[in-house]
Amino acid sequence: MRIYIDEAGNFVIPPKSSKSLFSLVLALIIPSTSEAELFFEFLRLRDSWPEQKIEIKGSTLNEAQAAQVIHLLARFDVVTEFVALDMVAQTRAVIEDLKNRQADAVIAHLTPEHHPEAIAQLEGVAKRVRGMADQLFVQAFLTIELVVRVVQVATLYYVQRLPIELGDIAWFIDRKQRSVTEMEEVWSLLILPAGEYHFAKTPLVALSGADYSHFDRRYEVQLPDAEVESHLDWMDKTYGARERSTDRASDAKRILTEQQKFVDSLDSLGIQLADLLASILRRALNDHLQVSGWKDFGKLLVRNAKNKSSFLSFGNRPSILQGHAAKVGRALESKAKNMIDSSAR
Repeated sequence: MRIYIDEAGNFVIPPKSSKSLFSLVLALIIPSTSEAELFFEFLRLRDSWPEQKIEIKGSTLNEAQAAQVIHLLARFDVVTEFVALDMVAQTRAVIEDLKNRQADAVIAHLTPEHHPEAIAQLEGVAKRVRGMADQLFVQAFLTIELVVRVVQVATLYYVQRLPIELGDIAWFIDRKQRSVTEMEEVWSLLILPAGEYHFAKTPLVALSGADYSHFDRRYEVQLPDAEVESHLDWMDKTYGARERSTDRASDAKRILTEQQKFVDSLDSLGIQLADLLASILRRALNDHLQVSGWKDFGKLLVRNAKNKSSFLSFGNRPSILQGHAAKVGRALESKAKNMIDSSAR
């Protein structure tokens, strides 16, 4: 499967406003078996639009074009996952507190038993997290949540429909106008370690009886293995021990990093499609796009598990959609695809 990640919005708290203003990160997951055909059809669609450009930005689409993009993708068995945050509802104090708590968590389990170089490295990471610009930290925090959800949702969804896709997981991240070095730093600093930590503490949910053979051949590690055991011992000491209830484990680092590229959207049709979707959804949530343009967006989503919302809120307050955004949220959920493939029963 090919996973294309993009964002929409600047993740900045705006001046006082009574209206919601969402920023979001989004992943478009395309089965590799249908990617070439999908890209061909997208090029045909793009060439039919009056504005002839190599790259069309989602912010320029009208309602009819937005609907065409959604309908095209709905013909293929793609999955879209997103995490959104209403920046109006956030405060700088809460973001700063969260940033400091994340930095504290990096060094929370350090002891004299750790190698001096490891201590210095983790203390350096904590310092850099505290110094991150708020908007970059917020985007990274949402991306961590997105990556974790994508791995779980994609593996569970496609193991029932296209199990071969689980043996070839590739990530493509839009670097925008930033340098590759900056984007790689954010991913290596926060996103990838947090993802590995999550799966070390919370293993992937698997469907009993499903065909995980492709996934296992590529990403499974057998225990005991001296190198793997050493790494797990380090993870236990660093992040806290957990019960190991199986002699098998998935290599989260391999899943997240073995096939990973930071790409320019101009050179990637997958990133262009992710950009279109992210912009369509953000415009819908912020009431900048008429219903006809986004009403079928939910067909690209997989229905959320109970109490697992795609809308986050920092601090102790739960995220409660209101007004127009609540209307959009209900429409998305009503048309989302079921996770369980009833036709396979």
